[in-house]
Amino acid sequence: LASAEAPVAHRRGFLAAMACFDVLGVRARPQTLPELLRDPSLAELALGILAVLACEAIGRMYIVANLACVEAVVGILKSQPLDSSMHIQALAAMQRLSLRRAPQDRMIALGLVEWVLGCLGWQGEAIHGTPSEFSLEFGSAMLMNLALRTAGKRRCLQCDALSVLLNLMEHWNPQIRTHVNGTFYSLLSLPNFREVARSRGLEGVLKSIHKQAASLGDEVSRRQIEYLLEQLALTDGDGPDAGAESGEDDDDDDENFLEEEELAGLLLGDRGGRSAEEALCGFSLSASTPGTAEAQFREFRAFLAEAFRAAVVDPA
Repeated sequence: LASAEAPVAHRRGFLAAMACFDVLGVRARPQTLPELLRDPSLAELALGILAVLACEAIGRMYIVANLACVEAVVGILKSQPLDSSMHIQALAAMQRLSLRRAPQDRMIALGLVEWVLGCLGWQGEAIHGTPSEFSLEFGSAMLMNLALRTAGKRRCLQCDALSVLLNLMEHWNPQIRTHVNGTFYSLLSLPNFREVARSRGLEGVLKSIHKQAASLGDEVSRRQIEYLLEQLALTDGDGPDAGAESGEDDDDDDENFLEEEELAGLLLGDRGGRSAEEALCGFSLSASTPGTAEAQFREFRAFLAEAFRAAVVDPA
């Protein structure tokens, strides 16, 4: 699961098997995962596993069947120093889970919009330390996802997200700029936010960035800024209903990026001095009776088929 050297197909198969056979007890024993996350001796390992599972749509679907783990991870995220190993894994897991609606709603209710704005703005009593590039990138991505929800937009408006976003608009990291622009696009659907943004000179800032992007041939940034200028120019009667939800369900949660995972080795690498083959030899199909192996294989295939059907949108 954690080895970047292992074939991605094998890692994906192992991840899917964890969900199929409910290794973390999400369905059979919902208290198991929250208990692991609260155990000081196991929390770091549990977070690492959770963060990797959340790389894949099938892993996210499995995890969010029990939202109690979201509450436990939010608690870790708020209590750990920025950029500690616990913080990194917790933030990675939350950013990935924030692609789905139910975790978005729970995170917003637990005050994660306020927390991440404090992190991105380097302020707030709840922020322990100075954010690194990792915290800024993953934090801004999570904020963009939470701002898709009506409740998330309202929290951003209440917390003066405009000031934080303005400070990051010209960050050197293009991923952070994209996340900031995406958050702006969602928030500019609110008439009140547009009014405040105009009064704070957002139009001038956008035009200046647009001019610079055009001169550098940065087409991605140029198009993003043009979309924001169009959104800023809306009148109260224009555009979609400001109270409408973006991403009303999870039909679009089909992002899989296990091959890009780089954090797992921090916590899920060689923890016992044995190779993966040695550690898993007792759990291989060869150690099972033929009947057991065949039954497990049938169950696994049925699980994958059901997951595939759930991911396909009916064209009718």
